[in-house]
Parts: sequence; C-alpha cells; structure tokens
Amino acid sequence: MRLIALFLCGVSALAAQTFDVIHKKPFWPDGRGRVEINEEAIAFEARDKESSRRWTYTDIQHFDRISTKEFVILSYEDEKWKLGRDRTFHFVLTSGELTDDVMQAVARRLGKPVTERVIGEVAAPRYELPAKHLHSFGGCEGRLLFTDDAVFYSTEEAKDAREWQFARDVQAVSSIDPYQIEFRVFENNRREFSRSRVYKFALKQPLDPTFYRDLKLKLYDLEQRVAR
Repeated sequence: MRLIALFLCGVSALAAQTFDVIHKKPFWPDGRGRVEINEEAIAFEARDKESSRRWTYTDIQHFDRISTKEFVILSYEDEKWKLGRDRTFHFVLTSGELTDDVMQAVARRLGKPVTERVIGEVAAPRYELPAKHLHSFGGCEGRLLFTDDAVFYSTEEAKDAREWQFARDVQAVSSIDPYQIEFRVFENNRREFSRSRVYKFALKQPLDPTFYRDLKLKLYDLEQRVAR
C-alpha cells in the first residue's frame, strides 16, 4: 500500500479560523458549539462541556470536507456503543465557510489523504470523459476530468463529487475494457473496515488507450519515487 505524506516548504502557518457549528449525533439530540482550526489542532468547544474535544493533527485519522459548510473528522477514539469502532464527529457550520485555503492547510498539516467533495471549476483539463459512478444500487452521472496532478469527478450530486490528487490519494487505477475505469483511493471505508475504497465508473465514451497507459506510468513513477 502506497501512502505519501506531503511536505510543502515555504507555506505560511494557518491562522486560527473559528466557526459556530452544529454537532450532528445520530440517534441523539444534536449539540452546538464552536470549532477552531489552527496550525496545531482542531478543537471543538461544546455547550455541553463533556462533548468538547481537541485533536492534534496526529489524532485525526481522516478528514472529509462534504461541503464548505459541512465536514467529518474520523478520530482514534472508541465508540463504546458501536463495540469500539473509531468515532466520527460530524459538524455543520452555522457561521463562516470552510474555504479552499483552509482545506488545503488542513490537508497539509494532516500529511495524509483526505476526502475532498468540493469541486470548483477545473481549468483546462488535459482529458475528460462523460461517466456514471456506479453505486451499490444505481449511480450518478457526471464527468471525469484529468489534470497533470489530479482526477476530478464532477456531478450534480454534490456529495458524490470528488477530487483525488495522484501523489496523495490514488493508490491504483485499472480498466478491463474501454468503457470502464476503476480508482482505488485512500479513503476511510467503514463498511469494509478498510483504509481504501474502489470507485467504479461506466464510461459513455471509450477510454483512450494512450492516455490510460500514460496514467498508469504516472502512478508507477510516483510509487517508485516513494520506494527510493
């Protein structure tokens, strides 16, 4: 398994960002409080003090930006009523926004793969394909867009949109025929108790074999750099 930590030099420190939030709790009343994100940690100050938490970046397994108003932290804390499964904390912002700059700073401090569902305008993609993301039941339609550094899935189903950085998030890519492609990415997969997940796409146009070969070589080259 290939996991690349990104170390960016010359990046300015993350100034503290504070947001009023709702803490979503399945099967329990939601909580309220404030989240502060800074260079050292992410802290939740709850009105119910027993629910307050502070996570240094090494205490966070995974970070999922669902939208500019919603994110999930996967901690290492046991969820006792779920027989010890690692606990997630789901927050909805009622003030401010989790901007691209803040998200990039969080990803930098984590130094590990993240889930990015906020897809803006992708400038001048090198290659794109109309596609359907195949879910367990049904799917959603959109477009796969490739740049030199990443692949994006843009769809009207906002929570299904994704950005995967080749050097950080993508573990492998495969295609068994010109009208299908799969990406194995580093993402918390609670259903399968795994740290990776496979995204399968049905392609509406055939995948160019030369582009696919170059993509495989790119990922191989990135893996070899890590091995060295």
